Amino acid sequence: AEGLSFIAERDSDGEQLKRQCAYEIEGGFPTARFWTLYAADRSLGVVETGKPRLAALQSYQVLRQPDNSVLISVSNRPAPGNWLLSDGFGRMYLVLTFYDTPIASSTGLSDVTLPRIVKVGCNA
Repeated sequence: AEGLSFIAERDSDGEQLKRQCAYEIEGGFPTARFWTLYAADRSLGVVETGKPRLAALQSYQVLRQPDNSVLISVSNRPAPGNWLLSDGFGRMYLVLTFYDTPIASSTGLSDVTLPRIVKVGCNA
């Protein structure tokens, strides 16, 4: 299936995403049969964590809120609910890819609403 990817390099306040910071991704996701989300390094490859858990999630494994929105914690420390592991220091990107989605055939990509990325805090 064809996919449509969105790459975030800044949080909702306009600050660069950093691997040593914790974030919450909150809100609704556009309609898609399947989506993936991963923390990426400068080459847009999945962040190497040195741990058995990947820095990635997919739509079939997340817990949803009663309104079908999603809340995902992004940090190097485990969190209850949906947790996306990030580890290390330096710049980070979040790559969200939708598969089999009606927005892929839309010419109005400016009408697409993506979840917010809110910084919770940073380690030194």
